[in-house]
Amino acid sequence: MRKVLSFLLILFIASCTSNSEKPRPADWQGNWKALWKTPPESYPGIENVEFTMTGSFNFTEDSLTVQANGFDGCIFHSDTLRHTQSWYVQNDTLFLVNDPELTGMTYQIKSKTSDKIELQLIDDIFVTLTK
Repeated sequence: MRKVLSFLLILFIASCTSNSEKPRPADWQGNWKALWKTPPESYPGIENVEFTMTGSFNFTEDSLTVQANGFDGCIFHSDTLRHTQSWYVQNDTLFLVNDPELTGMTYQIKSKTSDKIELQLIDDIFVTLTK
């Protein structure tokens, strides 16, 4: 019984941990231009669409606003989307966190320099961020 209670206590403490304690590297903060790309080979038979989209990632100490500039004929979306959420980086992954602290999209960090970050979402969506 004590093991169960100990496990539940640990689980409760872990679930109460705030995202503010998650690592948010200072060198990520600021406004980054974003370019989403996906290879046309991933969508056989689809024609007359654009396989890139521009936008921005604006990282602050406690939030991230992603703007995706969709347009007619864009494979990603036909409208401009803007969403603000929390974020953190752990190992080789950028985590976007929606309210109430539910992990949303996760991007694998392929490379990072002071002025360029290359991310991958699922198998065939690549995002390049540049300062």
